[in-house]
Amino acid sequence: MTKNPSKVVSLNQALLAAKRTQLNPLSYFPHYQPIVYLPTGEIAGYEALARRNNPAGEPTSAGELFADHQYSLSNRRQVDRYVRQQALEQFAKSQQEGFLTLNIVPDWVDMLPEDICTPTISMIEKIGIDPSRVVMEITEASGNIDNLQRVVKEYHQAGLKVAIDDFGAGASQIDRIIALEPDIIKLDMRLFKDATKGGLPADVVLSISELVQRAGCELICEGVETEQEFHFGVECGARYMQGWLFYKAEKEFLSAQSSQAKVKTLLASYLKRKSQRSLATVKHNVSVKTTVLALKHQLQNGGNALSLEQQLASVGILRYFLCRIDGTQVSPNFEVTGLGIEEDDNFVGFNWSFRPYFHALIALDSVKPQQLILSKIYRDSSSKEMCKTFSTYLTKDLVLLVDCKVADDTLLVE
Repeated sequence: MTKNPSKVVSLNQALLAAKRTQLNPLSYFPHYQPIVYLPTGEIAGYEALARRNNPAGEPTSAGELFADHQYSLSNRRQVDRYVRQQALEQFAKSQQEGFLTLNIVPDWVDMLPEDICTPTISMIEKIGIDPSRVVMEITEASGNIDNLQRVVKEYHQAGLKVAIDDFGAGASQIDRIIALEPDIIKLDMRLFKDATKGGLPADVVLSISELVQRAGCELICEGVETEQEFHFGVECGARYMQGWLFYKAEKEFLSAQSSQAKVKTLLASYLKRKSQRSLATVKHNVSVKTTVLALKHQLQNGGNALSLEQQLASVGILRYFLCRIDGTQVSPNFEVTGLGIEEDDNFVGFNWSFRPYFHALIALDSVKPQQLILSKIYRDSSSKEMCKTFSTYLTKDLVLLVDCKVADDTLLVE
């Protein structure tokens, strides 16, 4: 039986095409972007990032190749392991202190047999690096959570640390914090950039930072490029930062102390700017307190707030109302509008005892019943304004609550 020449040619072309679409691991190498630690100002660690040379011979990011499906998964994984091996060997030879972070794609974890030790652990043991100085970054929200849980458990048992990268991007990743118990959370760069401008993204990121702290994780803000982005990162509670404001990814490791002067200057600028903002907040709080006490005096003496209408509006008071000490609202909302003070009966009978400032006020009853309690800043669901609630005893059985519009004292990019 003779072969069809056209089929032979097609097969040869397919084989050649396959060779052309194979990544050569030897063409890839790691660069290292420093991660600075704010309390000391030093470089605390590095993220290893894959690089290749462009046609001009200049190093360029190779990150997009690992998601390029024209290359087989096994070929991409081969390149990744080659770069990872180089990074670990170079880190060990450099005698650097601190940590090294390595990225891992969850889909690749799904390919690991359950009875095989993960390749990274084998590399670390062979090279002789202290495993507590290696951080594995899980880079996407994909992957089977059970397989990830198994591998993360192996990492932790071997002494490695685990980070969830790009947190807040795409689908919810809250389940990953619970399942994987990471040591570090890295905020999604795009979300961080959006949040620096304020509004709902800022509210979300600040809430994430509280979640991260409650979970006992460290927070890293990456992609920090400007002084004001640094300020917002501090507002988020991040003690570690990474970005072009400090360093780009480079071939060589740096002295740990090389970032100290820069961080010292940035922290000084943060303190100056935050102090100015805090001074404005304190002055406003004093003005509101004076107005709330005047309102309290008026109500205690059987008067109404009409004579204080202009004063209430001038300090940003939105509304006031009365509750019993069990939290039940017994008065209308007295809404301070541009048309005067208007009554809204819709909330009479509602119970507000679950609000955090309410139980604090009750607790102070036996100590300082005249004390004003000030809530944390929040976004009012009706007006969408940033608000605080001032509360104080009106009588032994009644509490006066005052919602006031305030300036957000979070430092944003202006």
